[in-house]
Amino acid sequence: MPIKTIGNVKLKPQSMIKKSIFLVMLFAAIGCVSAQSLRFEWNGHIYSEGETIECTNDEYGIGEYIQHMQIRNLTSSDQNVVVEKEVMEDLEGTSNTFCWAGNCFGPGTIVSPASLVPANGLNTDDLSFHVTFEEQVFGVVVMRYYAYDERHPDERISIMVKFHKSGAGLAENSRPMTMSRAYPNPASTVVHFNYSFDGNLTAVVYNLLGQEVLREELNANDGQMSLSVADLQAGIYFCTMMVNGRAWTTQKFVVKK
Repeated sequence: MPIKTIGNVKLKPQSMIKKSIFLVMLFAAIGCVSAQSLRFEWNGHIYSEGETIECTNDEYGIGEYIQHMQIRNLTSSDQNVVVEKEVMEDLEGTSNTFCWAGNCFGPGTIVSPASLVPANGLNTDDLSFHVTFEEQVFGVVVMRYYAYDERHPDERISIMVKFHKSGAGLAENSRPMTMSRAYPNPASTVVHFNYSFDGNLTAVVYNLLGQEVLREELNANDGQMSLSVADLQAGIYFCTMMVNGRAWTTQKFVVKK
């Protein structure tokens, strides 16, 4: 199709305009893909976004399964990196911890302090993910871990780790202890969780300062839990499931007004 001319202005045919728009969108998409600023590695192995790792490493022979990890900064600027965990599938008789920025954090800690990862380099502080199984407990615990620059919490990378403890000739635990992610999330009036646990259950909600803001006793070991958040201020909260007085798993949610 010839190019039309009005005065000294040449008009492109519609097909050429569509092609130009497509190329602009393509280059924008390529730019977004290449903009990833962090990635998980270990001893030269590069993990893709969201990849699942099978961990059977009982490093000290005491039922503590450990997955070591590194974070590479792909940018030319230093980044202050935060590590965050999410329990995907828990198991009675286990506890999960992680180490970062020179500290190790217990099961109740979801988000770490930030630690510097140098430009175009790897973290110098140890990063490791741990699940400890009691002696006669066998099965699988599934965890998801995130890393992100503290200035850009929405630009995060993630990795899934399945911790396996097998017992030759021994039956694994009857069922896992599970709690779904919050929905809807963000929430404005009510937030829901699906759960399955054995024992006396209490849901406790904490704010970012670690202050308890809500507590609810549950009468059933399985089902949907609905918590009213209408009276909570906008912000980030953590819901911890207590089983027989012990914290088993925690899920994060956001209240938006």
